[in-house]
Amino acid sequence: MNLVIVGYFDGLCEPKNPGGIATFGYLIILNNGQKIKGYGLAAKPFSKDSTNNVAEYTGIICLMEELKRLNVFQPIIRGDSQLVVKQLNGEYRVKAQRIVPLYKRALELKEELDAKVEWVPRELNTEADYLSRVAYDLVVKGKLADVGCKIFDR
Repeated sequence: MNLVIVGYFDGLCEPKNPGGIATFGYLIILNNGQKIKGYGLAAKPFSKDSTNNVAEYTGIICLMEELKRLNVFQPIIRGDSQLVVKQLNGEYRVKAQRIVPLYKRALELKEELDAKVEWVPRELNTEADYLSRVAYDLVVKGKLADVGCKIFDR
Protein backbone atom coordinates (compact mmCIF):
# COMPACT_ATOMS: atom_id res chain seq x y z
CA MET A 1 0.00 0.00 0.00
CA ASN A 2 1.39 3.38 -1.03
CA LEU A 3 0.75 5.93 1.71
CA VAL A 4 0.22 9.53 0.66
CA ILE A 5 2.01 12.45 2.26
CA VAL A 6 -0.25 15.42 2.90
CA GLY A 7 0.72 19.09 3.19
CA TYR A 8 -1.31 22.10 4.29
CA PHE A 9 -0.56 25.80 3.68
CA ASP A 10 -2.05 29.12 4.71
CA GLY A 11 -1.22 32.82 4.56
CA LEU A 12 -2.40 36.07 6.06
CA CYS A 13 -1.81 39.80 5.78
CA GLU A 14 -2.70 41.88 8.80
CA PRO A 15 -3.62 44.40 10.12
CA LYS A 16 -4.55 45.43 6.59
CA ASN A 17 -4.49 43.78 3.17
CA PRO A 18 -2.67 44.86 1.08
CA GLY A 19 0.14 46.68 2.84
CA GLY A 20 0.23 44.91 6.19
CA ILE A 21 2.44 42.12 7.49
CA ALA A 22 2.18 39.07 5.19
CA THR A 23 3.11 35.76 6.80
CA PHE A 24 2.44 32.10 6.08
CA GLY A 25 2.51 28.69 7.67
CA TYR A 26 2.64 25.13 6.41
CA LEU A 27 2.39 21.61 7.76
CA ILE A 28 3.61 18.33 6.28
CA ILE A 29 2.29 15.05 7.67
CA LEU A 30 4.65 12.17 6.81
CA ASN A 31 3.67 8.51 6.40
CA ASN A 32 4.85 7.72 9.94
CA GLY A 33 2.68 10.48 11.41
CA GLN A 34 5.62 12.82 11.99
CA LYS A 35 4.78 16.47 11.39
CA ILE A 36 7.10 19.03 9.84
CA LYS A 37 5.98 22.60 10.45
CA GLY A 38 7.16 25.72 8.71
CA TYR A 39 6.37 29.40 8.60
CA GLY A 40 7.80 32.68 7.41
CA LEU A 41 7.53 36.25 6.30
CA ALA A 42 6.31 36.53 2.71
CA ALA A 43 7.28 40.12 1.87
CA LYS A 44 8.74 43.24 3.44
CA PRO A 45 6.16 44.44 5.98
CA PHE A 46 3.92 47.33 4.97
CA SER A 47 5.12 47.20 1.33
CA LYS A 48 2.98 47.00 -1.81
CA ASP A 49 4.00 43.34 -2.14
CA SER A 50 2.73 42.52 1.32
CA THR A 51 -0.61 40.90 0.47
CA ASN A 52 -2.62 37.86 1.50
CA ASN A 53 -2.19 36.27 -1.93
CA VAL A 54 1.60 36.74 -1.82
CA ALA A 55 1.55 35.10 1.61
CA GLU A 56 -0.56 32.15 0.38
CA TYR A 57 1.71 31.60 -2.64
CA THR A 58 4.88 31.90 -0.58
CA GLY A 59 3.45 29.36 1.85
CA ILE A 60 2.71 26.76 -0.82
CA ILE A 61 6.11 27.36 -2.44
CA CYS A 62 7.97 26.84 0.85
CA LEU A 63 5.85 23.75 1.53
CA MET A 64 6.66 22.26 -1.89
CA GLU A 65 10.35 23.13 -1.61
CA GLU A 66 10.47 21.22 1.68
CA LEU A 67 8.63 18.28 0.09
CA LYS A 68 11.17 18.31 -2.74
CA ARG A 69 14.04 18.40 -0.22
CA LEU A 70 12.48 15.34 1.45
CA ASN A 71 12.24 13.55 -1.94
CA VAL A 72 8.46 13.29 -1.67
CA PHE A 73 6.56 12.42 -4.85
CA GLN A 74 2.82 12.72 -5.50
CA PRO A 75 1.79 14.52 -2.30
CA ILE A 76 -1.65 15.93 -1.68
CA ILE A 77 -1.45 19.64 -0.85
CA ARG A 78 -4.40 21.36 0.77
CA GLY A 79 -5.17 25.01 1.38
CA ASP A 80 -8.17 27.23 2.05
CA SER A 81 -7.27 29.80 -0.61
CA GLN A 82 -9.66 29.14 -3.49
CA LEU A 83 -7.71 31.60 -5.62
CA VAL A 84 -4.36 29.79 -5.27
CA VAL A 85 -5.87 26.31 -5.62
CA LYS A 86 -7.94 27.24 -8.68
CA GLN A 87 -5.05 29.09 -10.34
CA LEU A 88 -2.66 26.15 -9.82
CA ASN A 89 -5.30 23.76 -11.18
CA GLY A 90 -5.85 25.91 -14.29
CA GLU A 91 -9.38 27.01 -13.38
CA TYR A 92 -8.54 30.71 -12.82
CA ARG A 93 -6.14 32.97 -14.67
CA VAL A 94 -3.42 34.91 -12.87
CA LYS A 95 -4.12 38.63 -13.27
CA ALA A 96 -1.99 40.35 -10.61
CA GLN A 97 1.54 40.99 -11.89
CA ARG A 98 3.11 40.58 -8.44
CA ILE A 99 1.70 37.02 -8.35
CA VAL A 100 2.98 35.88 -11.77
CA PRO A 101 6.52 34.85 -10.69
CA LEU A 102 5.16 33.15 -7.56
CA TYR A 103 2.54 31.33 -9.64
CA LYS A 104 5.16 30.16 -12.15
CA ARG A 105 7.43 28.84 -9.37
CA ALA A 106 4.53 27.10 -7.61
CA LEU A 107 3.34 25.51 -10.85
CA GLU A 108 6.88 24.32 -11.63
CA LEU A 109 7.17 22.70 -8.18
CA LYS A 110 3.68 21.19 -8.47
CA GLU A 111 4.67 19.53 -11.75
CA GLU A 112 8.07 18.35 -10.41
CA LEU A 113 6.40 16.75 -7.40
CA ASP A 114 3.39 15.52 -9.40
CA ALA A 115 1.35 17.07 -6.58
CA LYS A 116 -2.40 17.19 -6.29
CA VAL A 117 -3.61 20.57 -4.95
CA GLU A 118 -7.00 20.64 -3.22
CA TRP A 119 -9.16 23.27 -1.56
CA VAL A 120 -10.30 22.61 2.01
CA PRO A 121 -12.51 24.73 4.26
CA ARG A 122 -10.73 26.91 6.80
CA GLU A 123 -11.83 24.60 9.62
CA LEU A 124 -9.68 21.81 8.14
CA ASN A 125 -6.62 24.05 7.82
CA THR A 126 -6.18 25.13 11.44
CA GLU A 127 -2.56 24.04 11.97
CA ALA A 128 -1.26 25.93 8.93
CA ASP A 129 -3.35 28.93 9.99
CA TYR A 130 -1.87 28.74 13.50
CA LEU A 131 1.67 28.68 12.07
CA SER A 132 0.97 31.76 9.91
CA ARG A 133 -0.17 33.53 13.11
CA VAL A 134 2.96 32.39 14.97
CA ALA A 135 5.01 34.00 12.19
CA TYR A 136 2.93 37.18 12.40
CA ASP A 137 3.46 37.41 16.16
CA LEU A 138 7.21 36.89 15.72
CA VAL A 139 7.36 39.75 13.18
CA VAL A 140 5.39 42.05 15.49
CA LYS A 141 7.75 41.20 18.38
CA GLY A 142 10.81 41.89 16.21
CA LYS A 143 11.94 38.26 16.26
CA LEU A 144 11.36 37.54 12.56
CA ALA A 145 12.57 40.06 10.00
CA ASP A 146 13.92 38.07 7.06
CA VAL A 147 11.64 37.13 4.17
CA GLY A 148 11.69 33.40 3.43
CA CYS A 149 11.00 29.88 4.65
CA LYS A 150 11.70 28.76 8.22
CA ILE A 151 11.20 25.44 10.00
CA PHE A 152 9.15 25.69 13.20
CA ASP A 153 11.21 24.07 15.93
CA ARG A 154 9.27 24.51 19.15
